[in-house]
Formats: sequence, C-alpha cells, structure tokens
Amino acid sequence: MGVSFRWLNPLGNGSDAGAASTVARLEGNHWVLNGTKAWITNSYEASATVVFATTDKGLKHKGISAFLVPMPSEGLMLGKKEDKLGIRATSTAYLIFEDCKIPRENLLGQPGMGFKIAMETLDAGRIGIAAQGLGIAQAALELAVDYAMKREAFGSPIAKLQSVQNKLADMHLSVESARLLTWKAAAYKDGGKNYIKEAAMAKLAASEAATFCAHQCIQVLGGMGYVTDMPAERYYRDARITEIYEGTSEVQRLVIAGRLLKEHADLTSW
Repeated sequence: MGVSFRWLNPLGNGSDAGAASTVARLEGNHWVLNGTKAWITNSYEASATVVFATTDKGLKHKGISAFLVPMPSEGLMLGKKEDKLGIRATSTAYLIFEDCKIPRENLLGQPGMGFKIAMETLDAGRIGIAAQGLGIAQAALELAVDYAMKREAFGSPIAKLQSVQNKLADMHLSVESARLLTWKAAAYKDGGKNYIKEAAMAKLAASEAATFCAHQCIQVLGGMGYVTDMPAERYYRDARITEIYEGTSEVQRLVIAGRLLKEHADLTSW
C-alpha cells in the first residue's frame, strides 16, 4: 500500500499558502496541471498526492482548488531526493507538473475550496507535528537522565551535579508543558471545538521543546552527544524540522496572537 501525502509549497512561496503558482485548467473531461511543488514529503514512496493549484487567478486565494493526483501520472516528474539535515528516513523532493492530465472527477470538493481545505489540513497537521516534537523531546530527556545517572565524574554520577540537575529540570518542564498543550489541542479537535489557536500553541511549544531538549541532551552527554554512537545528535537534527513544516514558529506566533486578539475583540464588543 502506497503512502499518500499532501503539501502546499509552490517553488519560492515558503509560508505564503495563498500564493499557489501551480495552475490547473479544465480541458474537456480532464484537468491539466502545470507548475512545481517544493519540499514534498514521501514523494518517492507515495501512491497519490493532493495538489493545490490556482484555477482562477482573479479570485486570489478563493481561486485555489484541490486535486487528487495518482502517482505515477503522465506529465508528473520527481526531482532529486533532497539531502536533508534530519528526518532522513523519508524522501523529500520537488514535484514537477508539465501538462499533467487527471480526470475531471479528481477535483476535491468544489472549485475554489482548495485554500479552505489546506487551512483545515494545516490545523489538524499541527497537532501531529506537536506529537512528533513531543516524542523527540521525551526521548532526549530520557537519554539525558539515563546517561547522567550512569556517567561518573569526580567519583560520583554527574546527575548529582547541580548544573546537570538544572538542565534536567528545565527539560522535564518543557516536555510536560508541551504534552498538556498537545493533549488539549487533540481534545478540542475530538470534541468538535474550534482548535486553531490550541493547535498552533501545541505545535509551537512542542517543536521548541524538541529543539531545546535535544540541545540540552547533547550538553549533558558532552562528547558522546556529538557522535553517532548515541542517538542525541539525531534527535537534534530531527527536531529542527518541527519548527519549520506545517508553519514555522514565527507563523504559529502570528496565528496565536491573531486568535487571541479576535477573542478579546469579541468579548469587548458586547
């Protein structure tokens, strides 16, 4: 069974999800896609992809539609596998569409619904990335604690050193804070509540906890944290992507602030 995936990024647009430079035009019973998508996860393993493309440039983000594209398809080519810092077990590549024809019925929803679908996908996906970041942070914490209790210096485990204890305490605090925010976001989604802000908060907290804990883990391990004999260096490399995809940490702060200000405005308008 193939792995399906979906992503937004047209070449050069970064965090601007509304700037879909890939275009789709209707010709008879087929949609014809042209353009390039960057940073596509699982591109070499996937059996299908969801593509967001502009069907009406005059409507801007309301002119973006979503399409299900089988893989392989005629007119769809894969770029080279990116040589990434982390998450190296997954392939990442460009998707290049050159007059790629797909059946008319492969349009998802109605024309112009693509941006709405994309935003809903991002909101839910941020909870998933929060869980990923939380797992990395938890693993880094466990490794640091285990090593600190076994590694001896000056005749006793380094876990007895106050500077090491401070690091472990800060790591534990960041992990548990991120865990509660992730659970809250998941509970809001399961309960049918609006979870846009909660998902952004969980993703931000957990991704930054992953980077922080991986960094501190290497500090506790010292030289052993810098070599591939121990998983600390992998945690550090894998953590970095969690602050980038599904919206950067900077974007999460914009989302959180925007929702917070809207909530305040709604309360004070009564």
